[in-house]
Amino acid sequence: MKKKLSDMVFQRISPPDTKINLTVDDLSAVLVRRLGLRRKESRAKHSKLLLELLRYKKDNVPVSIEKISQILEVSQSQTYEELRKWRSLGLVEFVKIPAGNDYVKGYLLTSNTVNRLMDKVESSMKSFMRKTRRIAKDFDDLLMLGMARDAKDEKSSEAADENGGAEEESDETEENA
Repeated sequence: MKKKLSDMVFQRISPPDTKINLTVDDLSAVLVRRLGLRRKESRAKHSKLLLELLRYKKDNVPVSIEKISQILEVSQSQTYEELRKWRSLGLVEFVKIPAGNDYVKGYLLTSNTVNRLMDKVESSMKSFMRKTRRIAKDFDDLLMLGMARDAKDEKSSEAADENGGAEEESDETEENA
């Protein structure tokens, strides 16, 4: 799957200062907001999904799309859209795990801890920035090349005007003589 990182939205959300004791739910909500995992208009419960996926990862059990849609409290069709950012950042992946004669299919976190997940996000961001920097370098090179060509064309046209103007004056002086 080709990763689309263009829809990353990072927000400067901090844990609430008003609470004396922060809960796992509070910090989960902050992480989800900071990474921009929830779509703007979405009412999906991404912080709840993060906690549930961590529990399932501990047991190495993939979570079906049906179960994820129940956790997020959205339709199954919307669940795929909600998972897009998770997948693009490398937080979840679709897996098939052998179970007897069949396979268990579903989504699984790519790491056991949130710190490891943040390593994945950081790696994805750095890769995105490296590619963007290459594009910026090519842009600068082409821009400078275009500007240099324009300057060269301008000088050559000015030189032609000067030479052409001098030839016209000599033609006029010959005619008058």
